[in-house]
Parts: sequence; structure tokens; C-alpha cells
Amino acid sequence: MKPAAAATDPTLFETKSTAGKLSPRAEPCPAAGDGESAARYLFKLSHDVILSLDRTGNILCINQRGVQLSGYSESELRGANIFELLVLPEDRQVAREVLADLLQGKARTYEVRWRTRDGSIVHFDGASVPRVSNTGEFLSTLCTLRDATERKCAEEKLRKSEEKYRDLIEISPDAIYVVDANGVCVLGNRAGAELAGISQEELVGTPVADTYLPEERHLFRERLEKLKTGGTLRFERKFVRKNGETVPVEVSVSAIRGGYFQAILRDISERKKAEALLAAEKRILEMIATGVPLKEILSALCLFIEEQRSGTLASVLLLNPDGVHLDSVAGPSLPKEWTQQMETLPIGPCAGSCGTAAYRGSQVIVSDIATDPLWNVPEHRAAALKHGLRASWSNPVLSSKGKVLGTFCMYYREPRIPTSQDFELIELATHLVRVAIERDRAQEALRASEQVARGQVEALTYSLDVLATAPAPDKFLGQMLSTIGRLLGAQSVILWLLDESKDSLVLRAWAEGTNFAKVDPEHPFIKNPSSWKEDPGLRELFFSGAPVACEDIEHDPYTSSELREYLKSGGTKKFLRIPTLVGGRVRGFIGIRHGDRPPYRPEEIELAQALAHQAMLAIQLNEFAERSRQAAILEERNRMARDIHDTLAQGFTGVIVQLEAVEDAIACCRRKEANEHLQRASELARRSLNEARRSVHALRPQALQGGNFWEALKGIIKNTTAGTALHTTFNLRGKMRHLPLVWQENLLHIGQEALTNALKYAHPRNFETRLTFKTKELRLELRDDGDGFKVKDRHDGFGLAGMRERVEQMGGKLKISSARGKGTDVLVTLPFNDQSVS
Repeated sequence: MKPAAAATDPTLFETKSTAGKLSPRAEPCPAAGDGESAARYLFKLSHDVILSLDRTGNILCINQRGVQLSGYSESELRGANIFELLVLPEDRQVAREVLADLLQGKARTYEVRWRTRDGSIVHFDGASVPRVSNTGEFLSTLCTLRDATERKCAEEKLRKSEEKYRDLIEISPDAIYVVDANGVCVLGNRAGAELAGISQEELVGTPVADTYLPEERHLFRERLEKLKTGGTLRFERKFVRKNGETVPVEVSVSAIRGGYFQAILRDISERKKAEALLAAEKRILEMIATGVPLKEILSALCLFIEEQRSGTLASVLLLNPDGVHLDSVAGPSLPKEWTQQMETLPIGPCAGSCGTAAYRGSQVIVSDIATDPLWNVPEHRAAALKHGLRASWSNPVLSSKGKVLGTFCMYYREPRIPTSQDFELIELATHLVRVAIERDRAQEALRASEQVARGQVEALTYSLDVLATAPAPDKFLGQMLSTIGRLLGAQSVILWLLDESKDSLVLRAWAEGTNFAKVDPEHPFIKNPSSWKEDPGLRELFFSGAPVACEDIEHDPYTSSELREYLKSGGTKKFLRIPTLVGGRVRGFIGIRHGDRPPYRPEEIELAQALAHQAMLAIQLNEFAERSRQAAILEERNRMARDIHDTLAQGFTGVIVQLEAVEDAIACCRRKEANEHLQRASELARRSLNEARRSVHALRPQALQGGNFWEALKGIIKNTTAGTALHTTFNLRGKMRHLPLVWQENLLHIGQEALTNALKYAHPRNFETRLTFKTKELRLELRDDGDGFKVKDRHDGFGLAGMRERVEQMGGKLKISSARGKGTDVLVTLPFNDQSVS
């Protein structure tokens, strides 16, 4: 095919060289031949740019499409150098290389960019061929350029979008993988490589199934198949790293274009640890709330901490009652020999991690046991290193009042410094240990208080029953001392009385278990009854009248050396001395011996005092009986026994009612209510004890000190029945009048006795108290709707008999109406006029 001629000018394809330069006007092209018309038509209508260049890049001819895209006129283009006018500077080198190949007779395809007249950029896909003469001489180039601007813009946008996508996934803290249909990773970000434990280069081409646990790999295929229909899957799984370590991850997988899948994985190790931490904390608190033994709770806490931090060996130590040593209560993963070693080292400023933390009351962090100066106790450091312990972080456990209770410690088998997460875990564990210890001690104190209160009721009720049978004084004292020993877990209990005429001690009773006749001639006070004056503690007791508790015989400065050696020979390590008082004067003391035991609690001392008063009461009664058998003395004894019955027995019935309410509240986990009942029981017991003391001294009942009989009776009934199911009502008819003190006391005791009998035997729902003043008569009516009884039956005890005696003493009448299942009505009628109350 001949070269085409220009459609508009026969000289369009002509060239002429003059001394190697282009002439201002191009020479005509050679004749084209038969296809010339078609070529001209194609040249004119083509949507591609068609142009011809000479050997230096000057434009010989260009079609209309080229003129249109360039923005220049045809006359401006013809003869202009294309490199200088249109080709972008950065593309000129490549364009010149293309022209050089054409000059060598080679055809070329290429990409090139023009800067048009208005400054815009046009992208072209180009193809050029050389035109040569019949003799092979280069004539010109024929170039076709196809506008690729839209495609290039689209490609550029796609490239930028891909770069943006890569940038986004690269900065993402989550691992992101693009996976093909075969489950092979074709793209992954830096976080994804770090999660897998390999480089980003290694990540590409890695089968995702390799990151699954072997038993879960079938799930991967199932999920890919499900995603082929579109949508997103979200789930959690274990991710297997290259080193075999597993990491919990949260996964979101979506299908994207081209048959690929995008997976976003988030490491949820910290969340899982937090969830485990919360669950374990909840479990520990549940164990505390349900009363699980303290050692079991603390062992479970240590195991939980060890699960949270790999390589941790946790332990809990409690401060020994001696305040010098620590006792190991939990350390399930520590060697037993090491826990024993810890218990031998006293706390101090340089006593390892735990001993120092307990001494300072502040946290101690030892990152390397081998070099830390706090471990400069040779045998202690050597023992730790022998068992492979290299780091130790200890935190003191402080009570809510700031007192050291013990320590919580975390050991490691390599030198280690705690992280912020480690410090948070230590604080949480220490808090749980404190809660567990304080709850355990509170429970123990509550049980002890309840036991002491029950012991008071039991012992005092027992003493009343014994007194009522008028046993031999020695037998009664022996039984009382035996009761004290049993309730306090004592080795022995001894009652000494002071013979004021000789200023010496006299052994009155000695009880060891059920042996009431124990006597040891080697006792210093028996060998020399006056040697008590050499004992500073006893001199203080007789002077102050206050109890004395010796917690350590070995180091007690108030115990004489002779007595110390004697007590130590019998295995005694501590003792309690309770003064016995008569008329406010110390008449002697009760000595209570113990071996190893916890420190004496105030409740125990109070119980011992109450029983000591009972013992002295018995001695007083015996002395009265021995001095005279006269009617006056017998009457006084009867009065005291009756008063004791009317005060203590009735008062402690209220105590029993409150303690039964305590049991119900504890069974229903109503701790606050239980404490309130227990407080009422303790108050009633103290009040009854005070009444016993007042009875000894023939004083007016304390309840009548602050007001009249009616208010006192209402107060006693309300206090006794508070918190129980018994409903009480009070009804005063007529104007309250002044009553003789004897009447007030007798009516008060009659009301107490009626209430006591109802509570003990009748189990009523309602108890009504009615006081009526008429012109010439006073009526006190006490009615309940309980079980009732047959009035004609024999009723032993002081209750009903005492009521009759008191009514007869006031010159009145007592009427008791009762029947089985119909309740009981007690009616006291007294004549009331000026003579009767004067």
C-alpha cells in the first residue's frame, strides 16, 4: 500500500532537508497510488490522532482529531517540534528513544502525554512506524495516538484508592487479611504479620487454615462457602501463631469483589483476661458470702492469679498473733519447704519481700532476689534460690482500720519487673484477701459473741436452778467453776478468798473438768498463803477490782517468779483473773488457766465476771445461812432467790427469744437483722446481770428508777419481744395514780413473770396488758392467746408461787384463768384507798 497523501494538501507528507534542518515549508509527499482517497478519508475522520514527524520530531502533518485535542491551530502545529510544543518534559526522553528506534526502521508502541494549549494533560496509547523510500531511506514516521485519558484517570483513581486502602489497613491496630477463594492470604497488614508471628512478605501466600486449631479447620472451609453468597460473618476463635502460641481473636469476614474475602481479626486477650478476672472475682466474693473456709477461699484466689499471669506462684501469709511472724495459709504452687521457711523468719526492715512488707505496711517489689539487699538474710536467700525463686512482689493486706493483717505475694522463677497490669492485679488480689479475712473474722466474732451470750443464759439459768434446790455450797461452787471452765475451754478454775484477819488467801474451790475437789499442795499460795502479796498483778487486782488478763506468762512483768515457774510446769501459758466482789469490796478472785489459745475477748471476760458474781452470790447465801437460821435470814434468802428468778430468769427468757431470732435471721442471710437481735440479747443479758447485782444489794429494780411502774412494764415487754412475731398491746383506763414503791416493784415482777411464762410455754401470737384504776380498786390484767394450761395441775418453780406471795404481800387477790388451747388470763386486784397507799 502506498503512503497516503494529505487529504487537504498534496504537500502534506513531503519533507526536505537543507543542511540537516527542516525547511519552513515541507516538501510534497510522493504519489500515493490507488488507495489515496481511502487514506485521506480515514485520516480526516479517525477518532485517533494521526500525525507524521520528520527525523527530528517536527510535525509534518496532523489530522483534525490531533488539532482538536492539542488546542492549537493546524498552522501552529505544522512544522512545530512535537517534543517542545506538546510532549511533557518528563516524557521527552522516552519519546526521543522511540524516535531513535523508528529511525532504525523499528516500529514501536508506547505511552505518551501531551500538555495542551490550555494546560490540561492528555494521555495517549501510541503506535508508530517508519516510512522509508524504495531505497530504504527514512522519510518520516506515521504515528497513531489513542486518547487514554479517561482510562488513565480511572487507573489513577484506582491506584490512589488502593494506596489509601493499603494505608488504612496498614495503620489499623487490628489484623487485616485479604484471602482468595482457596483460603490463601494475598494481602496482610503489619498488625496481621505481628499477630501471625511472621513478616509481611511471609504472610502473603500463607494458607489461613494454618492459623486454625487442627480440630477447627473444617470450620474455615464451611465459613468460606457460606460467604460466597455474600454478607458478613462474625465469630470468636483461637488463632494459632507460627510459634504454636494461641491467641483469642474476634473475627469479622466479608466477601469483596473478585472472589476475595476480607478478614478483620482483633486480639481479645485483654478482654478475655478481664472477663476471666471479673468471673473469678465474682466467684471469690460468692465463696466469701456463702461462708466457705478462709483457707479454701485464699487457695482458690492464688490459683486464679496464677491462671491470669503465666509463671506466677502466688501465696497469702497472715500475721501471727505474736505480731512477729507470718503464717502461710495459701500457696498451692509453692514448695512446702519454702512455706515452712517463710514462717520461721520474723518480720523486719530486712526480712525478704513479705517480712519487709508486713513490717513497713507498704508494697515491696524485688525484681531479683539474688541481688536485692532486702534479702540479705543468708539462709532465707539461699532457700529461695534453691527452690528456683528469683523475683518476689509483696503487698501488705491492711484492715479497714489500717492494721496489717498479712501479705499477698507473687513469685517468679526469673528476674522480673511488674507492669502496670501486674500492679492492678496485685491490688485486686490484695483487696479480695482483705475482704475474705475481715469477713472471716467478723463471722468468727459473731459466732463467739453468740456463743458467749448463750453461755451466759445457760450458766445463769443453771445457777438459778441449782440455787433453787439449795445444794451444798461446795458442790454448787464446784459446778459453777466447772461451768466456767467448760465455756472458756480452761485447764482449771480456782476460787480464792481473802482472809482479811490474816491477810492471806484461802482456797475455796478448785475445779478441773468434773473434778471439784482438786488440791495441789505445791501451789505457792497453798504453801505460803501470804505470798500473794509478792505478786504485782494480784496487788493491782485487789486495789482496782478490775479483771486481769495475762496473755504471756513467760514475759509478764506482773507475775511473781515463783508463781510463773509453778504455772509453766503445769503447761499454763496464759491466765485470767476475775475479782469477786461483795458490797463493792474485793473478797477474792477466780483464776482461770489456759494453754495455747487466742487472746481473751471482752465477751469472754464479761461472761467470767457474770459467773463470778453468781459464785459470790452463792457464797453470800451460804454465809447468811451459816450465821443464823432465824426467820429473818431465811426470809432474806427467799427474797433474794425470788428476786433473782424474777429478774434474771425472766430477763434471759427475752435473751433466748432474741437469740432464736438471730438463728432465723442468719439462716435467711439477713446479717443486719441478726446483729440487731444479737445486740438486743446482749443488752438484755447485761440488764439482767445488773438486776442480779441490785438484788444482791436489795436495791430497787433499775427499770423503776427513771419513771413509773406502767412505763417500766411497757418498756420491758417491748424490749423482750422486739423483732419477734409476738404482737403486744397496752391499755390504761382511768387516771394514773401514785403507787407505793413496793407495789410498783411487785406489779412489775408479776407482769414480767406472766410474759416469761407465755414466751416459754404458751407460744402466743398476742399479749395484752391492761391497767385499770377505779375509785376503790386497781386491776392489772395480763392476757395471752397461747396454748394455755390446766390451772389445777401441779406447777413447780418460783413463778406462780412468787406471784401469789407478792399479791398477798399487797393485800390483794390473784385470779388465773386458763385452759388448753384457749390462752391464759392473769388478773391482779388490789384495794385502792388512802389507807392502802399510805
